[in-house]
Amino acid sequence: MLKRLDHVSIGVADIDKAKTLFTDILGGQLLPDLGDSEEGFSWLTFMLGGKKLELVTPKKMGEGGVGSYLQKYGEGFHHLSFAVNDLAESRDYFESKGLRVLSYSEVSPTFKHFYLHPKDTFGALIQVFEENTKTIEMADLSGEK
Repeated sequence: MLKRLDHVSIGVADIDKAKTLFTDILGGQLLPDLGDSEEGFSWLTFMLGGKKLELVTPKKMGEGGVGSYLQKYGEGFHHLSFAVNDLAESRDYFESKGLRVLSYSEVSPTFKHFYLHPKDTFGALIQVFEENTKTIEMADLSGEK
């Protein structure tokens, strides 16, 4: 069902300060996958130790998924992100197994995704997204085929 682990995401309050730690001090290499989401957060990705990591920060603390999460739990691990071939099929599969699906979204044609409720996955928020040409290109850049 899950095709590959794409990245591990870390929630931070100050993305510039975190970027300094993970790239300048720890040696991560920035990737071109970065930007602002309509869901109220910004992100950037980098390679570190041969794996892709993502930093996410809310546009406004306490608002949106990332802002609410950081306000409640503080900075740190945010989610694991996995690619699948068919998002709707994956949603149906996980729901048939009793897992709650959160924030199912096909709004963006280049990034269709949902999350599995962390209370159903031993405290880990798991993002599931549909693989496409753009996500494959980003995986090729990071060496995560």
